[in-house]
Amino acid sequence: MAASFGLAPVELASSIGAVAMVVTGVLTPRSAVRALDWNILAIIAGSIGLGVMVIESGLGGYLSDAIIYLSAGSIPLMVTVIALGTTLLTNLVTNAAAASILTPVAITVANSMGLNPMVVLIRIGTCISFTFLNPFSHQSNLMVMEPGKYTVATFVRFGVPITLVSLATAFGVAWPLLEFWA
Repeated sequence: MAASFGLAPVELASSIGAVAMVVTGVLTPRSAVRALDWNILAIIAGSIGLGVMVIESGLGGYLSDAIIYLSAGSIPLMVTVIALGTTLLTNLVTNAAAASILTPVAITVANSMGLNPMVVLIRIGTCISFTFLNPFSHQSNLMVMEPGKYTVATFVRFGVPITLVSLATAFGVAWPLLEFWA
């Protein structure tokens, strides 16, 4: 609640809450450790490392230059390129990794085009959720795959139309926002 009202950062409030649950006996230390999902923690840590590698290797600069080149200074084209690139990347790697890779790229693109970086980052934050094409791109897809007897082909067949509608909606919302805040 402290984080909701802006009284404390989310990280601090959640850490204090977790420690309080152990101290008051709601959780035993053993059950608290067992409740941690180490796979997700490893993915997050790896994603941060991947983002750092993209920046330090110079790949981020190449990606930024490619987006600026492909968009030719046009805001609608830039929105399209970023939305398509983010959607493709998030279906190949996890959405945390896609966000880590594309955040510095988006900031560079926005600054070079004279746009508000926050609006471009919101676009990436939206498009990293379009994990409809591949069952392995998100844990929720994997959870329903076996019980629903879905195949990779099922995800592609139904994921393509959902992704296209999602991209059209993302474009329809992003372009006016970028024009307004440019």
